[in-house]
This record gives sequence, C-alpha cells and structure tokens, in this order.
Amino acid sequence: MATLAHHILLADDEPEILSEMTSYLRRRGHIVVPVSSKIDGIRAYQDNAERFALVVTDMQMPDGNGCDLARFVIDHSRGTRGICPCLIISGNFDVNGLPADLRAAGVGSLAKPFSLSFFYASVLVTVGMAGKPAGQLSSTQPVLSTTEFPLQSLSK
Repeated sequence: MATLAHHILLADDEPEILSEMTSYLRRRGHIVVPVSSKIDGIRAYQDNAERFALVVTDMQMPDGNGCDLARFVIDHSRGTRGICPCLIISGNFDVNGLPADLRAAGVGSLAKPFSLSFFYASVLVTVGMAGKPAGQLSSTQPVLSTTEFPLQSLSK
C-alpha cells in the first residue's frame, strides 16, 4: 500500500539524528524540511505553514524547546485546515509529562531511543490524527514510547 507523501518540518539539534530521520522519511517519499534549532523551525513554519502536514521536534535544543515550537505551530495553524499536528521527541522527558495545553491540542510524544521503524509508525499515526478533535486524540492516541533500539541502529 502506498503512503501519501507529506511535507514534514523536522527540528533536531543533533546532526546525525536529524540526518538519519530526514533520510528515512525522504526514502519513503515525504518532503522534509530539516532544521537544527527552534528559531529556524519557527522561520520555516512561518514561510510555509500551509504546506506542512506535520512538525516533528526534539524537546531540548540550544535556543529553546520543542514545547515552544509546538505552541507556535498550534497558535499559527488555526483556521480552515485545523491545527498542524506535532510530535515531540526526546531522551530526557517522561512521555506522560507533556504540558496539559499540548496534550489537549493532541501533540504526540516519542521517547528516545527508538527504532526508525517505530519513529515512522509514530509519524503516520500522528499525521492520521490531523483534524480530529483534541478530546478524540487524547482518548485514542497510543503511547508513543519505546525502549527498542537506538536510532542509529536501523538505517533501512
């Protein structure tokens, strides 16, 4: 079954992880805009907000955190298309510890380390929830965390 290509904004300050996830998504036909900071993520989203189907961001970056980027996206994507879905990834937070406002907006979370296949499944689940009411998101969203393999262990 073919997967619909999506425009994805991907923010992570770790070059190897950013490169690995970008390549993985591109090999699956997605159009990826990789950025390495919160401010670059904000700029990229401002320039092309209507195109992005998903924003994936690391929690901790030198110039801020993924929660701030997700809030910016939520605040600037309301309208006829609805809120652009966001997925926050991190090795340093409890996946149940997302702030209430982000949980209510349907922001997903994924704990590092994870396999690339699990990352991709999380991307597809998060994009598939776009446009659903927040209440429905919180009641149907699976816990997106794993202790599988480190990201670098899978490159297929």
